[in-house]
Amino acid sequence: MGAAAAEGGTKLNAFDNALLKLGIGNVNLVKLSSVIPAHIEWMEEVHDVPIGMLLPTVYAHIESDEAGVTVSAALGVGISRNNEGGLIYEYSGQCTREEAEEMVRRMTEEGFRQRGWELGEFRVVSASATVKDKPVAAIAVVVMFPY
Repeated sequence: MGAAAAEGGTKLNAFDNALLKLGIGNVNLVKLSSVIPAHIEWMEEVHDVPIGMLLPTVYAHIESDEAGVTVSAALGVGISRNNEGGLIYEYSGQCTREEAEEMVRRMTEEGFRQRGWELGEFRVVSASATVKDKPVAAIAVVVMFPY
């Protein structure tokens, strides 16, 4: 799990720079939906990933080039109390980091209620940036390695 914000010459370059900060700028992100398999083991950092690898991820991102605008991206990760699985919810928008974090918390809690699961562990990662002179990007990501 990780999050980063970065500037760039364009919005896409800002997004790429945020990925580079996270150590996943030289791979191909494969976006997954948000269901976590049972008994997951967390990896806080990605190491030694071959260039061009297809990397399964759940991520939220946002970019802006509008001066003065603050953008935030967050992921809320919930694991069931008996570790039978979990859910990841993503959110991004023109808001503060705290607002994005609160949104994914509410989404995660609702997802668990709808399934009749008991939330055991909750984690959140988020990033925020305000546009000054250059476009910015914020990204929050969970890498899900094949098992």
